[in-house]
Amino acid sequence: MRFSGSERSQAHGRWYRTVAEHFDHLYDSGRVTRAYPFLHDLFRRRAPVLDVLDVACGTFALDLPLLRRSYRVTGRDVSKEMLRIARRRLEESGRSADLGQADMRTLRLDREFDAILCLGTAFNYLAKAIDIRRALRGFRGHVRKDGLLVLDLTNFDAWIRNPQNARAEVDYRAPDGMRIAVFGFNEQDLTRSIHLARFLTVVQTGRGIDIRFDEAPLRIWTKDSLTTALQGNGFKPVEWWGDLRLGARYDRRRSPRLVSVSTRA
Repeated sequence: MRFSGSERSQAHGRWYRTVAEHFDHLYDSGRVTRAYPFLHDLFRRRAPVLDVLDVACGTFALDLPLLRRSYRVTGRDVSKEMLRIARRRLEESGRSADLGQADMRTLRLDREFDAILCLGTAFNYLAKAIDIRRALRGFRGHVRKDGLLVLDLTNFDAWIRNPQNARAEVDYRAPDGMRIAVFGFNEQDLTRSIHLARFLTVVQTGRGIDIRFDEAPLRIWTKDSLTTALQGNGFKPVEWWGDLRLGARYDRRRSPRLVSVSTRA
């Protein structure tokens, strides 16, 4: 048994390395199926959209359906392990894409895209005001005039009204017998708009058990505060949704997600 300590300064870096191989099976497996129709419908309505940048692409699971539909997708992620899975997925699909390691706060791609995606709570991990400004300015520099920025965030309005700060997140058994359990122990500092995300991850392989604890501050966004940040950095919010799912209108009391669609002003 091993207790690895806190990864607060690395934003769950060790946690992602631990679960990367099984990440797409740990949470809502139907998310990919729902997200593609949502994104395709959005891109069709807000055309022309062909070149897409996913700044936190992870395993590329949400992007592969876009590739199959002939979108040109560029993927960047800070995690080497997640990119390793993404490259394997691409190879298995027989398709190709520009993948690379990068931090969304310091993007330097020297080109513009029709749309930028930042999905799966990745933007919440930018808790400091300076990091938020850097990322949004970087997004603006990489998207064409009137191009799209899609941010997919936790809807903390609903969370704070019905906190789930102590809960079992995951109990997953892999085909090879490995078992992963994830427990969340979180709290909110509303005066600083910070959600402290703490995960206890238990990985059992054979008779060995590995226990890891990771902590990271996440920014609490509301629709109003996100609107202010977007407008202050050259974006105009044009649509709000409660999930990456067709027809999921945003309800601040009930929606699981806060999805904003903005255009570059």
